[in-house]
Amino acid sequence: MRFHRAVFLLLSMLFATPVSANLDVHPMRVHVDSGRTTSIRVHAQSPRTQYVRATVKRVVDPAGDAEHEVDEPPGDAAALAVTPGMFALAGGGSRLVRAIALAPVAEETAFGVYFEGVRGEDPEASAAVGPTASATIGVSLVWGVLVNVLPADGRVAMQLVDGHLHNRGTLRLGIRRIEQCLAGACTTHDIERSVYPGAALALPFQPTSGARLRVDYRLSRDGYREHQQVLLP
Repeated sequence: MRFHRAVFLLLSMLFATPVSANLDVHPMRVHVDSGRTTSIRVHAQSPRTQYVRATVKRVVDPAGDAEHEVDEPPGDAAALAVTPGMFALAGGGSRLVRAIALAPVAEETAFGVYFEGVRGEDPEASAAVGPTASATIGVSLVWGVLVNVLPADGRVAMQLVDGHLHNRGTLRLGIRRIEQCLAGACTTHDIERSVYPGAALALPFQPTSGARLRVDYRLSRDGYREHQQVLLP
């Protein structure tokens, strides 16, 4: 699942028994500082009690062409853990789940935390689906939350090289737009892309020699607050 294009995955539309998950999760994107915790609220949209399992996956090459996920190892090797990892959710109720940044990271790292309904209290069980006498059409959803773990001393650094904007820092850059000005004439290019540390963004225009480029961007830790940096090609 590409977190930067969708925040939840519709797994399947099946003949579902009443124990299949009916969940809502908020917020869908959070950040957590090294050694700290953040909270995710899971809400039940079903009148019945259900069991919910949380799993953590590390996002490799986030927002890049080769983006994919791998399982985050359990125990001391994990950079991010979720507690509780399995819980009962009463009908109409909600549960606070904590994401804990266990190990320090050298640069901002993305994780997917998934919540799904399972059969009973077995952590290896899958959502209960299948044709039964009382089955009705239902949708089995797995909700994914994007969790960004931040380094202790994050820094912003960017560089223009051959029509590409390189992230030389240790924090994700949420590029909003780039304005190019030359001889008093300015052109604004809307971007709306995330550029993680070590990655590069191919610009939708060729920077002109002698122009001034203003990059408007956001940081995970600052929410909707925008920052600006001026670059010279």
